[in-house]
Amino acid sequence: MKKLIITILVAASIMYMCNQNEYIKVPNNSIRMRVIANSNSEEDINNKLIVKSMLKETIKDITNGKKTYKEVDNAIKNNESIMEENIKSTLKENNINEKFEISYGENYFPEKKYKGVTYKAGNYKSYVVTLGEGKGDNFWCVLFPPLCLVDEDVSDYDYKFLIKDILSKYN
Repeated sequence: MKKLIITILVAASIMYMCNQNEYIKVPNNSIRMRVIANSNSEEDINNKLIVKSMLKETIKDITNGKKTYKEVDNAIKNNESIMEENIKSTLKENNINEKFEISYGENYFPEKKYKGVTYKAGNYKSYVVTLGEGKGDNFWCVLFPPLCLVDEDVSDYDYKFLIKDILSKYN
């Protein structure tokens, strides 16, 4: 009976620890990206995802081979007009008649929980695209260190491991 109770307690402890949100400290010298939908309508969320996908590829291309915060920051600054033109082209190609605003600098991010990891709220250096009224849900990720490149289809455990591994290289 004693072994059964101990086994149950150990199993319960492991399950409890696996379900806890873990705060991840993204370095102060990080750069985030955020795309905010006009609203939460299906169409507006789809528009956000179209812009997000294009931006991830564009930023991946312009930051390819960049290893430091300064290199990534300069690459984004030096290519802001290209990124803006790509947004305009993407909207036009997809028959999306939506105004948008871009902000590259210090922007507020609410607390975010993703795959068992909690990212703290605060003001962060970031590239933010707001579609229309910007009242919908948003996509966000960390461009530097390159957390945006982590596969979104990994398990919660693998995600935590990958994020910790990437951040260990930049802390």
